[in-house]
Amino acid sequence: MNPDKNRRAQLRRFRKVLRLKQEVLATLAGVTPEMVSRFERGKHVSRIVEERVTKAIFRTIAKKNPEAVKQAAQPALEAAEKCDRVLSLEPGSEAALKLEKQTGKSLAELKTHAENAAGLLRNVVKGAFSLLK
Repeated sequence: MNPDKNRRAQLRRFRKVLRLKQEVLATLAGVTPEMVSRFERGKHVSRIVEERVTKAIFRTIAKKNPEAVKQAAQPALEAAEKCDRVLSLEPGSEAALKLEKQTGKSLAELKTHAENAAGLLRNVVKGAFSLLK
């Protein structure tokens, strides 16, 4: 089974576990029931329909179990905090020199990577929490 059909089949299973009828999912996603049916059967639908249906399913899952969303986001938050510690290092400090020695990279390089990673991780967390709204 190709990855797209496999993903769509998984989303269909999620819908059924949630006991959502296609009509209800269509309303939540702002699309027609026919589009939901086409999506689940692996037929061509626009990228917008695909995104709306997928978000509606995940939003429904998140609302039914908000604690799971918070738990899933926790490792990303912790990793972002580690990036923040790298960003707070002072050049020439004992911790900075130790990290440079461990990684073989300059503090400037490490801070660039940490800044990019922290931004990405915070966006992941923000996206996860947006499902709860």
